[in-house]
Amino acid sequence: MVGYSRLNAFLLLLFASITISRTAAHAENSSVAPKNAVADFYRGNTIHMIIGSASGGGFDVYARLIGRFMTKYIPGNPTIIPQNLAGGGGFAAGNRVAVTAPQDGTYIGAIHPTTIVDPVLGDPRKGTKKLKFAYLGSASNDLEACFLRSDAGAKSFQDGFNTEIVIGAGNQASSTREYPALLKNVLGMKLKIVGGYSGTAQIMLAMERGEVQAMCGAGYLSTVQMRPSWFTNKFVKIISYQGSKLHPEIAALKDVKPAVYYAKSDEQRTILNLYDSQEQFGRPYVTGGAVPPERVRALRTAFMAALNDPELRKQAEDTGLEISPVSGSDVQGMVAAIYNAPPEILKKTRQALGYE
Repeated sequence: MVGYSRLNAFLLLLFASITISRTAAHAENSSVAPKNAVADFYRGNTIHMIIGSASGGGFDVYARLIGRFMTKYIPGNPTIIPQNLAGGGGFAAGNRVAVTAPQDGTYIGAIHPTTIVDPVLGDPRKGTKKLKFAYLGSASNDLEACFLRSDAGAKSFQDGFNTEIVIGAGNQASSTREYPALLKNVLGMKLKIVGGYSGTAQIMLAMERGEVQAMCGAGYLSTVQMRPSWFTNKFVKIISYQGSKLHPEIAALKDVKPAVYYAKSDEQRTILNLYDSQEQFGRPYVTGGAVPPERVRALRTAFMAALNDPELRKQAEDTGLEISPVSGSDVQGMVAAIYNAPPEILKKTRQALGYE
């Protein structure tokens, strides 16, 4: 009887030990399985990097650089192929990734902030619907500025309240069209906005030909990179910038202040700050909102790892690209803050942009 009891106790102990071992093994395998599944999916596969701008522009240069480095940080090391899809001011690329592309993590979009916020800050007559994205992050904060020909009648931002400035602008939804509209309709500046240019490169040519005197809502660093002679020859001057982030080179310029500095009321400041908040995720990267969560996590991790890669940082510095990564979760929170802004402020912002 005693022997039987001891045997029974031993068997119970053995069974418990086996159960615990299996449970531990299952838990370990469960944590490893998603990572292995992601690697298995991407191994030998191709990711399409859809770039919402024409080749050669700032968004294009960033996306191609990031794509080259992301592949080594994605489990399975898939090939990343960049493809330019510039239609609709970036909306074609956003729609491709969120709607028509397979929702399996094989499509990434390098899109414009306006593509994300247009449903609440854009023209409501277009009936633009919010696209469902999973945010991988942003490559950098954006620093956009106003550039004025030195031989223009106005010599400063303040002069623009009394002397007309002719400003070149892109398509309806571009920042080069929207920001001058805000300056005109919110602050009351005397601006003649000449639209229809296909991008900042064409506006730059128009400035050089004397068709227009200025451009606003254009990237500071990319403009310096594309037209260094403008600054060495003092062909243009920086008269203002957007947002609160100040680049050291602009900090050294006297009398150059953010546009919001010239606001005359709390409401004006709120409208300008709301629009400027897009700059915090100035170069967003997304995938489809229905992509499996484990693949979104892998892409988010790879995106941030690529942007912190020392070799990418070196190449970015050599080409004049600013790298200031913002995580996918942070971008998601920033976007939510814009969508949750008071309805009356959103409406007045749309009115100032000329959409209502």
